[in-house]
Amino acid sequence: MAMIRGFGKGTTLLSNNAALLSRLQPVVTQMSLTSTKAETQDIAYKEMEEFWEKNRRLNRPLSPHLRIYNPELTSMLSLCHRATGIAMAVTVPVVAATLLGLPGDFPSYIQYIKDLQLNPLLFTAAKYVLAFPVCYHYINGIRHLAWDWAIGFSLKATYQSGYFVLALALLVSAAFVHLL
Repeated sequence: MAMIRGFGKGTTLLSNNAALLSRLQPVVTQMSLTSTKAETQDIAYKEMEEFWEKNRRLNRPLSPHLRIYNPELTSMLSLCHRATGIAMAVTVPVVAATLLGLPGDFPSYIQYIKDLQLNPLLFTAAKYVLAFPVCYHYINGIRHLAWDWAIGFSLKATYQSGYFVLALALLVSAAFVHLL
């Protein structure tokens, strides 16, 4: 009440706080210091059920679905950065453990692949599949480090750096594939 008297009547802050306090009042009165964990969980479960029942009654969607959004460059680059990071985090240890467990040494496996006499286009495509995620994730990681320093946050700079990351990742991947 002291807060209400201190702000005076009719202020926006007072009406917002009063509305908030009126919504919190039932929760505060239901949960006392002597409430047990089970009672608190029962109250929380009841409130959750009321929330979902209201959403069902109003025919609200469960959550915003990806199909309602237009794919933007920024969101696709973010998705690719996460996907390449996860793919490398899984693939590199699995391949390393497999190579450690297999008999023979690395040069013998390289010779085995050469003996398969694969189509050069297939071999080049496989090199791109291995090189691009690493190059893209590394270069986009540098872009994220620039963001950590608050550089390049404007919409124009974000799109420019996004296109630059894609182009540079393709160029570096091509250099790795064709020059190494």
